[in-house]
Amino acid sequence: MPKQFVMKATRTPLSFLMVCIGLYFAAHSFFAALLVGYIVFMWIKKSIRDAQRADAEASDAKAAPTAATPQPKVDESATATVTPIKRQYAKSPVVAPLKTGTDDTSAGL
Repeated sequence: MPKQFVMKATRTPLSFLMVCIGLYFAAHSFFAALLVGYIVFMWIKKSIRDAQRADAEASDAKAAPTAATPQPKVDESATATVTPIKRQYAKSPVVAPLKTGTDDTSAGL
């Protein structure tokens, strides 16, 4: 949601200026802060409602075609021959022991 707000506010320099002026007044006035807070609350509420509506429509659109089309049979022998991929990590050529200036092998004796 913040990304959408930034994209809409920065579409034109005038809209960006108006958003900045509104936030400036909201920072210095209690009533302006209440108004801006109410507008932000309603905007968030509307965007959540629109997102839920879009998800419901997408799930309804998805459910209708999948019920009408038959599912293809999966060949079990093809899936049984798949071998897992082993991760190969590159060896770093920079690894070297740290030289601290002391000889640790003779200190313990």
